[in-house]
Amino acid sequence: MSARLETALRVVRLLAARPDPTAPMRVGEIAAELSLGLSSASRLCSALDDAGLLQRCLDYGAYRLGPAAIALSGDAAHPVAPTVRLELTRVALHVGETVCLAAPAGQSVHMTAVIDSQWTLHAPAEVGQEVTDTASAIMRAVRGEADAPTRFGACIESADGRQVEVATPVLSAAGDCVAVVAVRMPSYRAQRGVPLARRVLRMARDGLERALAVERGGAGALGGAAGAEGGADGGAAGAAPIEPALRVLRLVAGGVCSIADLAHAAGLRRDRVRRILDACRRVGLVEGGDEELRLSWSVHGWYRAALNSTLVREGEPLAADLATQHSACVYLTVLKGMRSFTLVEQLEGFGGGVLMRSWLARLHPIVGSDGGPTMLMDLDVDQLSAIFPNRYSEHERMGFLQQVETVTRDGVLTIESPDELGITSISAPVRDASGTVAAAACLVDATERVRPRRVELEHAVVQMAAALSAKLS
Repeated sequence: MSARLETALRVVRLLAARPDPTAPMRVGEIAAELSLGLSSASRLCSALDDAGLLQRCLDYGAYRLGPAAIALSGDAAHPVAPTVRLELTRVALHVGETVCLAAPAGQSVHMTAVIDSQWTLHAPAEVGQEVTDTASAIMRAVRGEADAPTRFGACIESADGRQVEVATPVLSAAGDCVAVVAVRMPSYRAQRGVPLARRVLRMARDGLERALAVERGGAGALGGAAGAEGGADGGAAGAAPIEPALRVLRLVAGGVCSIADLAHAAGLRRDRVRRILDACRRVGLVEGGDEELRLSWSVHGWYRAALNSTLVREGEPLAADLATQHSACVYLTVLKGMRSFTLVEQLEGFGGGVLMRSWLARLHPIVGSDGGPTMLMDLDVDQLSAIFPNRYSEHERMGFLQQVETVTRDGVLTIESPDELGITSISAPVRDASGTVAAAACLVDATERVRPRRVELEHAVVQMAAALSAKLS
């Protein structure tokens, strides 16, 4: 059973640890990658589909990462997701370069969060990308190497061709490397950029380690639900191993961190829980000792890597329906650092010989962006002030903070544009599997048409955002 479970979990990892885990992957490719027989791979994929860890695609014999795996990833990331966004954004604003968070999983290391540099010439990174250069600063940080006499607090630097990388490990209370936060830049900007990166990376590491140390709530509720389902092993000994393993992983993601508590909450014998955890450890899903279990931070990257493709696939029909129903322009925007980026748009004519200009796949400063305040509503005033761009005046900063306060209170934000008279936007938050605001659903129309039906339009945008949030979680 343990061998079969380990193989099944390796299949999940294979599909999850890609830049786009929602892209179809054929059973033949899965079998070849893991050296499995075709029939064995097919049966495993079918069982994983039944559990929701994979999802069958329209392409015959192809699968993508499933909703249960994405939900598990979001649950695991939930306690630290706002801090990850804050700290990576803070670093990106200071250095102006590519900032990334990478996490070890077994023998491999994968990017779990990235903020792209806005420079034309930059050093790239991508969520889901595997780090393969053993001499890179990220890999050296994972191994515990250091450029300074003391490992703790040290930043590590490496160069590869025309790219320079600076990294520092994020450590658990036991001193284990949970993740690595790093900056990548072209070598010609390194003279100024490396000293700055070293300073702000240490600050980011400290913030992430504080978030890691905070106890997670909600484990009791999760444990009660699972225990009621399973009973005292609930006759599950003869069942396929995938469902009990998923039950255990959900509990670990929810904060249950000891074998004894897991066995009680999952309704399984301790020896079975231990065998499940051993298989999960070998695959790189679970870390820590028997009394301090946690899901690997590499799992956090699953829902992030799936986010944009899911937003486009599920958001386009919702945007089209909303735009057609209300004869208005509809957008779906995400954050890139402190800029808004349009992923989906549906343009409707304003009539009278005027049109809206397309913003699809374009960046816009967060101040003045229709969904900007909405996408930052998870952060408090002090956090927002710490990352608010310096180029704006105090009046602009206070106005933006007031908009964030409004959308936090009301769940929807309506702005009559001060920059382009005659245009009004309405935005509502779209939340991802971690519960963090990941995007803004925006409706834009002529002010004269919005004012008399503002309540109706606000309700429609909130409904679209809620429907999309449900598809992400």
